[in-house]
Amino acid sequence: MILLRIVVFAIMAFLLAPIVIIILFSFHATPALTFPFTGFSWRWYAQVFTDSQLGAALVESMKIAFWTALLTLVLGTGASLAWLRLKRRGRAVIEILGITPIALPGLFLGVALLVLFAQLGISLSTVTIVIAHVLLTLPILLVAMKARLTLFDPSLEEAARDLGASQRQTFARVTLPLIAPTLISCAILALAISFDEFVLTSFVAGTETTLPMYIWSMMRRTVTPLINAISTLALLFSILVLVVAAVVGRMRRAAAVADRTKS
Repeated sequence: MILLRIVVFAIMAFLLAPIVIIILFSFHATPALTFPFTGFSWRWYAQVFTDSQLGAALVESMKIAFWTALLTLVLGTGASLAWLRLKRRGRAVIEILGITPIALPGLFLGVALLVLFAQLGISLSTVTIVIAHVLLTLPILLVAMKARLTLFDPSLEEAARDLGASQRQTFARVTLPLIAPTLISCAILALAISFDEFVLTSFVAGTETTLPMYIWSMMRRTVTPLINAISTLALLFSILVLVVAAVVGRMRRAAAVADRTKS
C-alpha cells in the first residue's frame, strides 16, 4: 500500500512539475529561464496588461469562446431532445456521429476543415474558427448528455402532458430543468476548451490571432518569462471556468434534491 502511494505521488509530481516551473519563472526578475533563480518580479505581469497586441488576441479568444459555448449549448440541447425522442437505431446514429470527431486526430480535423472551407469558397475568419471549435466541443457535450439522459424518466413528461401542459410548457418546466445542470456545465467546459485550443485554430484562423496563436508566435522569436506569465493567467482562467462549472452542477443537483425532498 505504501509503495502504491509512493508511485502515485511520483506520477503526480512528474505531471505537475512543468506547470510549477512555468508559474515559478513567470515571476523571474531576469529574462533568463534557467536556474539559479535570481529573484521575484511582477514586471512580466505588468507587461501582459500593457501589450495592445496581446489584449487584442485575448479579446478575440474570449469572443470565440463565448460563441462556441453558446452554439454548443443550443445545438447540444437540440441533440439531447432528439436523442430522447428517437428509438434505439436513431440514438445509435447520433452517438456514432457524435463520437467520431473525438476519435479523429486534431491534425486530421484541421486539414479536413481547411479543405472543406476552401472548396466552399468560405474565407478563413472568426466564423470558421467558431465552426471548428463547435465541432470539437459538441461531441463532448453529447457524451456527457448521454450519461445524463439514460437516467431520464419519460413518465415525467407524460405526467405533465396528462395534467394539461402543452409541449412547450412540458419542455420548459419539466425536461429543461432536469437536463440544464449538465448542459450548463458542458457549455462552460466548451468555453474553456475553445479558449485554449491551438491545433484546429491554426488551420482555420486565416489572419485572425487568438491567444494560443499569439503565444506560439512569441515562442518562435524568443522565449521569455512573459510567455510564462501569459500561460499562468490562461491556466488560472481555465481552472476558474472548471470550478464554476463544478459549482453550478453541484448547486443544481442540490436544488433538485431539495425539490424532491419537499415533494
